[in-house]
Amino acid sequence: MPERSVVMKSRIKRLLKLASVIVFPAVALATSLPARALTPADQKEVQNFTLTDDFLKRFEAAAAEGGARAEENDPKKATAMLSSIDAMSASIAKTPASKAALDRHGLTPRQAALGAIVLMRVQMTDEMLADPKQAKYVDKAKIPSAENMAFYHAHKAEIVKAFQRGKDD
Repeated sequence: MPERSVVMKSRIKRLLKLASVIVFPAVALATSLPARALTPADQKEVQNFTLTDDFLKRFEAAAAEGGARAEENDPKKATAMLSSIDAMSASIAKTPASKAALDRHGLTPRQAALGAIVLMRVQMTDEMLADPKQAKYVDKAKIPSAENMAFYHAHKAEIVKAFQRGKDD
């Protein structure tokens, strides 16, 4: 499905620019690996993560700090640790700029990773369900919770604007 691939690549690029310091591994996991690559325990944790105003504020603030060195965002290094949320969280924790930004804003690497995955899923689900041609590709078992979808809809303009800022940087 080439059209879907182009849309996803564009979205990946925007997200990487927005949150490259903190969530490069999280975004890579959320977008590069098929959902089945997450373990059942990881899937459950993603499904149980609840987006909040507080999380979004802290996540955006930490992501806005930027400042990671190029080698900290090396896609080849990121690919090696995309086997689980545990591996991704450990990798984020080992990245000095990422860890420091998260600490300053009161987030753990695991919260950042999970939140990035959930934000990506709600945005992708919303966009796919809005397009009858793509709606059939939504994995019903992976649809974010009604609470997270409602949060996304309530904050959609802010989230889209943040992703747009990342695209324009």
